[in-house]
Parts: sequence; C-alpha cells; structure tokens
Amino acid sequence: MELILEQKRIPAKTPAWLKKFFYSDAYIVVLAAAVFAGWYTKIPLVPFLLGSLLAMTALITLDDFMPMMPVILFAPCIFATKDPSEYWLQALGFLPLVFGLIFHFVYYRPEPKKMRMIVPQLLIAAAMLLGGLGVIPRENYLGTLAYNIMLGFLPLAFYLLNGLYSKKNEYVGFGRYFAKVSVWYGILLGAEVVATYIIKQPALDKLGAGFAVDLGWGIDNNVATILLLASPMAFYLASVDKYKVFYTVLGILNFAFTIITFSRGGILFGTAGAIITVLIALKTNFGKDRLKIFIPCAVAVAAVAAVYIAFMDDINAHIVKLINIDDTGVSGRDKLFAEAIDAFRSNPWFGVGLGFDGEYYNQPVGMNFYWFHSTLFQILGCTGIVGLIAYGIFYIVRYGIVLRRIETNKFALYAFIGFICFEAYSFMDTGTFIPYPIMVYAMLMNQIVEFTNDETAAAKKRAKAVSPSV
Repeated sequence: MELILEQKRIPAKTPAWLKKFFYSDAYIVVLAAAVFAGWYTKIPLVPFLLGSLLAMTALITLDDFMPMMPVILFAPCIFATKDPSEYWLQALGFLPLVFGLIFHFVYYRPEPKKMRMIVPQLLIAAAMLLGGLGVIPRENYLGTLAYNIMLGFLPLAFYLLNGLYSKKNEYVGFGRYFAKVSVWYGILLGAEVVATYIIKQPALDKLGAGFAVDLGWGIDNNVATILLLASPMAFYLASVDKYKVFYTVLGILNFAFTIITFSRGGILFGTAGAIITVLIALKTNFGKDRLKIFIPCAVAVAAVAAVYIAFMDDINAHIVKLINIDDTGVSGRDKLFAEAIDAFRSNPWFGVGLGFDGEYYNQPVGMNFYWFHSTLFQILGCTGIVGLIAYGIFYIVRYGIVLRRIETNKFALYAFIGFICFEAYSFMDTGTFIPYPIMVYAMLMNQIVEFTNDETAAAKKRAKAVSPSV
C-alpha cells in the first residue's frame, strides 16, 4: 500500500496544465519542429536535448507511456545522413531521456493488458532467424543477423513496453492521441520532402524519373509507406474531434505529401486511399459535421482538377514516364519475383535467407540483404514455408483484431484503410521488412486498435448494464 501511495505522489503534484500539455497537439508539434530543425541543420544536438528533456519530464510526471509515441516515431527522422556515426557525440543529448526511462520503469508499476500479437511476432522472429537454414553461407547469415534480430524483436519490444506502461488518462483516449501523433508525423515527413525539393531544386521532369527523394534516414518509398498508414488518421480525428475542418485540411496535406514523394506506389495507393478515406468520412458523418469535411475536400479536388487541366499534356507525359514499362518489365520486378520463386524451390522449407546473393537486385554499397521488392516474394524466397506459415498466422491475428469491432470502433475503421493501403503497396515494395520505424509504427497502430477495441467492448457492456430491461 505504501508503494502504491508513493507512486501516486508525483502525478498528484503535477499541475493539470502540464499533464494536459503532454496530451496536446502542441507537445507533438514542438517535438516534430525540433526533429525537423535537427534534420535540416544536420546539427541535431539541440533538438536531441530539447526532445529528451521534454520526454524525461513526461516520463517522470506521468504514470503513462503514451506520450513517448512521438519520440519513438519521430526520432529516426532527425538523421539527415545514412551514416549515423557522425552523430554519436551529439546523441549525448539523449541522456535525459535515458534517465527518464529508467525512472519511469522503476517508479511506476506496469499495468499489463491483453497483447495478442506477441506470439505471431515471435513466430516471425523465428522464421527470420531460420531463413536460409541449410543453404546460406555462414558469412551471409552473420551479415544479416543483426537486421533479422531487429526485424523480429524491435517491434515486439516497443509493443511490450507500450502494452505494459500505457495508462488511461482524463484528457484524451488512446485512439485520439495516437491519431494526433500520426497526423503530425505525416506533416513532419512532408516538410522534409518539401525542404529536399527546395534544397536540391530538381528539374520538374526528373521528379520520380531521375531524381528520387532521399532524406538520409529513408527514401521516397519509405516516406510514402509511412504516409499511407498515417494519412487516414486525420480523417478519424475529423470524424470524432470538434476541430473537423482543421484535421480534414491536415488529412488532405498528408495524402498530398504521399503523392509528391513521387513514389509510384505512393501515387497509386495514396490516391486510392484518399478517395476511400474521404468517402467513408462523408458516409459516417452527418449534417454540419459532414459539411465541414466535404467543403475542404471539394476545394482540394477543384484545385487538383484546375492544375491538371492547365498542365494536362505535361502531367500525362510525366505519368507515362513514371509507369516506366519497357522490354524488361515493370522496373525489373518481374525478374526479381521469378528469382524469388527459384529461391523457394531451391530450399522450400526455409528459403535462402535475407543474406541471399542474387542476380537482379543492385545492392547499394554496405547493404548485405537482398530485396525481392515484394512482401509476398520476400517471405517466399527468404523464409520458405516456415515464413509463409509465420506470416500467415501474423496476418490472421492482425486482421482478426482490426475487423473484430470495426462497425463500432471508428479508430479500427480508419486503421483498416491505412493497413490495406500499406499491404497493397508492400506487394510492390518491402515496407514490411523495414523494422524501424515502419514495422514499429505498424505494430503500435495494431496495438492501439486492440486498446480501442477493448474500450469499445467495455463501453457497450456498461451501456447494456444500465439500460432498462424490456
């Protein structure tokens, strides 16, 4: 009893305005702005320190891990170069965060929740570690071991931490808070993409067809993949929050940023996702609420139509260039897919492993793993039947969670749109094989669906208990 009282002492003394701040858009925006400043200047010490101090304060004063969401997701975006070694000294700015984490885990008690994705993720970890068993050379296996461990266990680590230490608060629910983080995550990514265009000043006819966005920590495909997951979240907020016009505009910007990455998958599935999301938002809102969503979307559509009409010939020519169909197939992916099938046939149970040294993927310098450029073929070629079973169970459990209460849980509905766009794009790319931040983000979104499902079920049970019997 004394321990419980002691643990409540700090949150009880924390002023309400400070607690409210950590659950507000303002806190998330400050972190996003700090990350952008560090990325833009390539001098991240000050943003490291500012974000670290804010996070430490939240960890000490709040009995809740949810305010770490923007820290977890935004952190990689601060690295403007692929080689993080030059940042090691500046990373000392993270020391307050480390202190805050230690304090939080020691001082506050965990509050375990149902976490249905633990076993499926462990099966994926096992499949990745077994990939190539019996055929992969020792040096190739060891060259990808760290990456396999990250892919299997890093999403699980964040999932467990959030599942144990996230608590309900009086200011905002799990779904709304995660959606706010997602919306500003998209704005941060879009700001970095736009800044890249301003800095590099590429010719318009080279966008996506000669010039590719490279933010250091990730390329155009990585950014588009994250935005496909994040963009529908703004329309969830537009559906449940009083600031409907504001979040609708942010949602439009999120989808627009997906398009201007000039990732072909981003253009295709971002457009499809935007149409589906807007239609669902209009269908599930009524009266003035629907109008507040409809008007900004109608203005955006009119603006896009006007630009298209004004520059129709140039845009059509550029679209044809982006499609890039020639005698070798669509971007050479057909050869990679055929190679994955051959790899599966050579070792059907375990595949050839992520360290496979193939013929058709031009590996960048320093990259030890092989991309078949499709989640399905990556699983098939690298992990064989064992991987197919593991990922099959993973997807069955994931979509069982997402679809379980989709008719009454609006967060699950909009998360489902993001997941479908993400999975569709991952058939052409391999976002599901990027451990951090993509798979960490997807796993945490999956977890918030679990939380909101449980909240929806509890609310339904309470309503039924108090309703008069007929």
